Amino acid sequence: MTMTLNEAAKFCHKAKGTVLKAIKDGRLSAPKDAQGRYEIDPSELHRVFPMTAIDQSEKPILTPAPDHENRIEIERLRAELKAANTLSENMAETVADLRERLDREGEERRKLTAILTDQRSGQGAKRGLFGFLRSA
Repeated sequence: MTMTLNEAAKFCHKAKGTVLKAIKDGRLSAPKDAQGRYEIDPSELHRVFPMTAIDQSEKPILTPAPDHENRIEIERLRAELKAANTLSENMAETVADLRERLDREGEERRKLTAILTDQRSGQGAKRGLFGFLRSA
């Protein structure tokens, strides 16, 4: 079974001009048929233009490396996001705790200030030098 020039060029993934040049240079033997078309034997074509792994497949072989690298990058980013969320939660808890402490200390400070300035309400509020006489 022989191939035409066009079929041979498609088969070996070369331009028709490249295959024709090989014929004219004598590197590829290809007789002409009655209509003047070249009859190229596949084994002869393979001898001059060896098939490579990429040439033998219709579709290019997809390498899983970029996909694998993307998955690794996604997992790394997920881990970073999880760590950032944990840190954010810890900081929020710390802020809430500090606010609670500040509120308690503020209340304690108001009570101590009231005691020191004798602003207590009720019975002991009017104490002074003669405060005990007024309450009786």
